[in-house]
Amino acid sequence: MKSDIKALEQRVVSALADNQNLEHPLYDVLEELWQYNQNQWSRIEQMIRVSDSYQDMILQREKTLGERFDKHLRQLEKITRISDRYQTALREANLELEQASYIDALTGLPNRRKMLRRLKTEFEMRPESLCLAMIDIDHFKRVNDEFGHLMGDDVLVSVGNLIEHTVGELGHIARWGGEEFLVIFSQAEQLEVERCLELLAKVIREARFDSGEDIRIRTTISIGKSHYQAGDTIDALITRADNALYRAKNSGRDRVVYG
Repeated sequence: MKSDIKALEQRVVSALADNQNLEHPLYDVLEELWQYNQNQWSRIEQMIRVSDSYQDMILQREKTLGERFDKHLRQLEKITRISDRYQTALREANLELEQASYIDALTGLPNRRKMLRRLKTEFEMRPESLCLAMIDIDHFKRVNDEFGHLMGDDVLVSVGNLIEHTVGELGHIARWGGEEFLVIFSQAEQLEVERCLELLAKVIREARFDSGEDIRIRTTISIGKSHYQAGDTIDALITRADNALYRAKNSGRDRVVYG
């Protein structure tokens, strides 16, 4: 049978409080036992309080550590986001810089550097099918002198657009420098290339460029063409196209010369 501790304690307290029991031989033993029991309970309560305080301290410490960890985690996440944005911006800036280094700022066409890289790639893959066309706007200095450099820039851009449109999928065009353009034909037949260049000269010859003052500017182009020959290098191909262009200009301009 389970004892009722509260009732037992009440009986002990009552027995010790009854003066009639003072002379009982077990009174002193009961009182000493009761006092010992009270002391033990006091110690247990003290230990419980210490334990509770310790647990509160641990919980508070864990909470503090958790808060600090969360704070550091938030800071790390913030740094990560900033780093990601910085890396993204850096990649975009590098991409823009790389693109800018390969694009002619005025015409939007690939520049000489880009064209040399493409030419090197095409030469390594299938040199036997390569053709180059070096194109120069005739009397371009006269356009600049008579109508100003802004109009000259407009004519340069327009000629570049006409070359790109006329050549289409047959080749790749770039602004080579000044008023010169270079076209790479890598997979077209020789006859097809020649027809394209003759058509291109006709298109530019018949074009009219508006100066903005009811004056229509006309111009022509000279073209020098070269095609791969056994033992050629890239420099040899470019040189022959350049020499053919020189001959086209010296023989009256507005024509295609094959080198």
